[in-house]
Amino acid sequence: MLLTSILCVPFVVGLLCIVARPRALMELLNIAGFASVLVLGVKLFKTVLANNRVAVSEWNEFLRADALSAWMVLLISVVSLASSIYAVSYFRRNLADAVVTERRFREFYVLTPIFSTGMLLVVLANNLGVMWIALESTALASVLLVALYNRKTSLEAAWKYVMLGSLGLVLALFGTIFTYAAAIGKTGGEMPSFNWSRLLAIAPQLDHHLMTLAFIFVLVGYGTKAGLAPMHTWLPDAHSEAPSPTSAMLSGVSLKIAIYALLRFHILTTACLGSDFSRNLLFGFGLFSMLLAGPFILLQRNLKRMLAYSSLEHVGLICVAVGMNSPLTVFGALLHMGYHALTKPVLFFAAGNIHQQFHTLDFRRLGGGLVRTMPVTALLLGLAAMAVSGLPPFGMFVSELTVIIGGFTSHYAGVSVIILATLIFVFCGVLNKLAGLLLGTSKGEHPRETISVSNVMAMSLPLGALLLFTIWLPGSLRQLMEQAANIIRGVP
Repeated sequence: MLLTSILCVPFVVGLLCIVARPRALMELLNIAGFASVLVLGVKLFKTVLANNRVAVSEWNEFLRADALSAWMVLLISVVSLASSIYAVSYFRRNLADAVVTERRFREFYVLTPIFSTGMLLVVLANNLGVMWIALESTALASVLLVALYNRKTSLEAAWKYVMLGSLGLVLALFGTIFTYAAAIGKTGGEMPSFNWSRLLAIAPQLDHHLMTLAFIFVLVGYGTKAGLAPMHTWLPDAHSEAPSPTSAMLSGVSLKIAIYALLRFHILTTACLGSDFSRNLLFGFGLFSMLLAGPFILLQRNLKRMLAYSSLEHVGLICVAVGMNSPLTVFGALLHMGYHALTKPVLFFAAGNIHQQFHTLDFRRLGGGLVRTMPVTALLLGLAAMAVSGLPPFGMFVSELTVIIGGFTSHYAGVSVIILATLIFVFCGVLNKLAGLLLGTSKGEHPRETISVSNVMAMSLPLGALLLFTIWLPGSLRQLMEQAANIIRGVP
């Protein structure tokens, strides 16, 4: 009952937080719950490897986990745990400053585990309809978190998110229905199963025209949730208005959950059509997202909005890498997912510290000199900015280099050059914004930061893990990602 336990732990934590009274108990429940999910995720990772490419399943294959699922469970659990640790000092200060009420405080601690449960169900559900319902549940939970502060701007962002997200999910539902329709009459007169694994087994028999139409609807639908351009317009507003722990989860794993759903349909479509149709679409939308992100990063005046457009670039890179479909590029995409999930929360945590200190994230109002007024946050922000820009010795340098080299070795040399140019352009944009913030001239006198142990821990642990797994990638973890890459590429 390992898969069931992974889903039940955060869900039960969310229910307990409804009735829990002391604030410290809600904080402890969240941290303990996500720590337990991480332990269970590591156990799942070992079980999947021990099964030698045979997926773990429960409830008559209602729940199913292969190497790709296990990799996503690890990412969700790590980011959720880091966000729950950071939320302790973040919301205590918000309460002290009367930014949130007791009711809003409780809402965060109830909704966050529910949000994580939805994401975990997306990657563990074998049924494509249940996967869609799980994605819908993540959208409902996260939109309430985006609106948590109940400001005019946060409510506007939430409405924009729910309108565009709902439209995307409706299109994804049509794509899911078309996929089921493509299987009707292909199973000897029986009603077809809606399980992904069963559909994959009969993929060559599926109706090609319906599967083509299905993937187009799914790409636009789940692509909206993933923040792919041009369906990304909700992303900067939601990321900038949400509480920083929520922004970290949205950017660190929620976008990748939608990519995961896209990949499941991509695998099915490729097995059905036997062509490059789906990966060419992923390639095109991913490249467009990368090219669009750079200019918007240069134009941003708000720190969180800049970080949101940075996510657009990285989501695009993952899709381009999958579209190139070589063993090296797909492995690089999965590696990039992991390194990005460790890096992005630190940036949003630092943005949260800055906002609580200065009550703004506008670059012009912040001025500069952060190294003097907030030395700890400035140090961790600077390191995370180096990491997200792809500078050595951080892991994203390795993953981006892996994708670029994979492009050169698989007859995509021109694309690799474009990727490299885009990454350099984005690096210059981030450097231009953050150099002034960290090292520029301060606007007036500000008190030095007071930072808690939990705050430093939440920011330091992901960075430490990023450096550790850059220098030393365990063979078992590499094996899991290689198996996941083969699943994406359709290699037995």
